Amino acid sequence: MSSRKPTLDRAEIVHRSWDAIIIGGGITGAGIFRDLAAQGYQVLLVEQNDFAFGTSSRSSKLVHGGLRYLANAQFRVTYESVRERETLQKQYPHLIKPLQFLLPIYDHYKYGAAFFKAGIGIYDIFGSKWNHGSYTSAQIDADFSTLNHKELNAVLYYYDAEVDDSRLVFRVLSEGMALGGTTLNYCCCSGLLRNVSRKIEGVKLVDALTGNEMEVHAQVVVNATGPWADELRLQVQSEKVIRKLRGSHVLFAQDRFPVKYAFTIFHPSDGRALFVIPWQGMTMVGTTDLDHPESFEREKPEPFMTGQEMDYLLEAVNALFPGLHLTEHDIISSFAGLRPIISMGSMDPSKASRTHRIFQDDCLFSIAGGKLTTFQRMADDLIKHIRPYLPERTSRQTAVPLKSGNEAMPTLDPHLFNRLSGIYGATLPDFLAETDLDELQPLAHTPYTLAELRWAIRHEMIWHLPDLLLRRTRLGLVSPEGGLATFEIIKPLMQQELNWSEKTWRKEIQDYTKLWKDCYSIPSK
Repeated sequence: MSSRKPTLDRAEIVHRSWDAIIIGGGITGAGIFRDLAAQGYQVLLVEQNDFAFGTSSRSSKLVHGGLRYLANAQFRVTYESVRERETLQKQYPHLIKPLQFLLPIYDHYKYGAAFFKAGIGIYDIFGSKWNHGSYTSAQIDADFSTLNHKELNAVLYYYDAEVDDSRLVFRVLSEGMALGGTTLNYCCCSGLLRNVSRKIEGVKLVDALTGNEMEVHAQVVVNATGPWADELRLQVQSEKVIRKLRGSHVLFAQDRFPVKYAFTIFHPSDGRALFVIPWQGMTMVGTTDLDHPESFEREKPEPFMTGQEMDYLLEAVNALFPGLHLTEHDIISSFAGLRPIISMGSMDPSKASRTHRIFQDDCLFSIAGGKLTTFQRMADDLIKHIRPYLPERTSRQTAVPLKSGNEAMPTLDPHLFNRLSGIYGATLPDFLAETDLDELQPLAHTPYTLAELRWAIRHEMIWHLPDLLLRRTRLGLVSPEGGLATFEIIKPLMQQELNWSEKTWRKEIQDYTKLWKDCYSIPSK
């Protein structure tokens, strides 16, 4: 099933009768979109950039309850998140996968091992499981030689889950499209439509690909723009509710920073919890938690890590893994995302609540706060709020059947098959039927394959190079210099599948290279 339509077809949305229009193509909007489509509604989702462009491609790649939320007495958030983690692992196997975390405890910590064991026990009770414990001294010596052993009191373990966040977004969007929903990326909401009674009845859209302006009508408008929710709400009232918090991460090559399991660590200077995570063949370290000033948004086109944040993260990993002597020159890439936290004044960012809230302004419903792990609960809550304003519809099937694709198993490496089934879900048989098995070899020492690139270009609404390298795949994060070694492989694909001219290719490379240096490399000091 192709998800990419010719540009001219985008104008057809004007002539459709929509029940709901969703502004924002991150995980929150995607979840609402899929569930409305499953319930039989005529639903349109538009995103002014690419899908998962914002927070949903820049998370810490975890589906988790968050032990730090438990420590901050956010019991409800932790409970709901842990329950959702268990549900999502069943719902999206191989895309959302169990991940063992190690928690080293040192003598100088404020709390000892007994305190953390109790917290992990509560964590597992919330998830209706019991899968935690501690390593023996002999196991610590044998398995964690790079870990700082000075004053090391214990190493505990527990489980959360990992995810490729942007692939989860596209998987959920694909499910909604299979159920009859319509999505457009690079389509900006420029304003709200009102009738003669001043009631909101739709949106003004600008197609960023053509410049065409459109007026599209709907019963309700959903504002799921995350950190930018205030910008749309300001068209109807003056209250600002969002506090933008920046979280930055760095990635290292696994052979330079080898970890088999994830680690929860505490920063030596302020005691904040951080993660060290094996992800996509790399080792990722994050995250910071800082207010993101408006001046930064004017400075560069996307969020970026500062030099102070880089030093902060390096200080943490070198304290826990002192023998590695990691420096900024070992960093392959970085990325930063904005969290849409409901403002609670000047509270410490790390203690701010991760609960979500829904704001109604006439027929504009804005949802903000929350976290990736609870996106389905957020969607359910939002739909309960808007259902009284929607017409009666007959539900479609509530789940897209997953065709197994097992006929390809004998010819595919099981690990590769599982990874692809996690990415593509019900479309896996279509992917395999269209794929030359010779194109399933890893590219440039990464997990990604030529077949995935070709499929994304053909079927996943790729319009620009960052869509392919930073979201549909992560070649721009896991490869040196933003994936430079793959450019000559990608070029003929883009020219063949998208009919790009040499001039277009050069412009895309120029724009992508500048973006990567500004927002995804190490900062200049």
